[in-house]
Amino acid sequence: MDSTSSNLLVPLFFILATLGVAILAWWFLSKKQAALKYFGWGLLGYALGLAAWTVLVITKPTDMKPLILVGVVPFLLAHIAYAKAASEKLAIKASTLMGLVFTLIVVIFVFRTFIYPSEPYFSDKGYLYFGLAPAVVALYIAIFSVSFLPAIRAVSATIKDKSVKSVMAIGFTTLYINSIILVTTKDNTLQLINGVVMSLALLTLWVKALSSRAKA
Repeated sequence: MDSTSSNLLVPLFFILATLGVAILAWWFLSKKQAALKYFGWGLLGYALGLAAWTVLVITKPTDMKPLILVGVVPFLLAHIAYAKAASEKLAIKASTLMGLVFTLIVVIFVFRTFIYPSEPYFSDKGYLYFGLAPAVVALYIAIFSVSFLPAIRAVSATIKDKSVKSVMAIGFTTLYINSIILVTTKDNTLQLINGVVMSLALLTLWVKALSSRAKA
């Protein structure tokens, strides 16, 4: 794929990802169950982060770090809501999980901002890379694993409709894997494949959510 095509596809991917996650956030926030509402707040944080990075890939400023940081803040804070969602349904003490997640948020922010500053860049094909140090990547994987992944299990345990439950469980688990690949890969081909899979997962999730009449 030439750079012209990818320079069009990358902004399109981020726009669709932002809209897809925002729609899912709205769907979950419209539910009565606490676990689903907290999960919705987490998705809203992700949507705000993606929105900032969408502006970045469209405008391509000389200094990328400010917009990256603007997106990082709500993206990280979203994990507090995910931890709360997980603690609502699973056998996890809320105070323990929240304390762990809050600690990870602070450590990640300090590491990626001051100790191992991120060096975001665009590849020659136009793909966005966050330029994270290995230690910071490991911390991101840790926070995904202790908050987002348990929250997916909590959401699956809360939703009663079997078809919705299955799609949500599979779709969000796929996004969990996509998120890890997004911050770890430095390969253009893998980034392209990951973007396609992530887009299909989001499309499936929000179509299922909007078409479902079942009470979650």
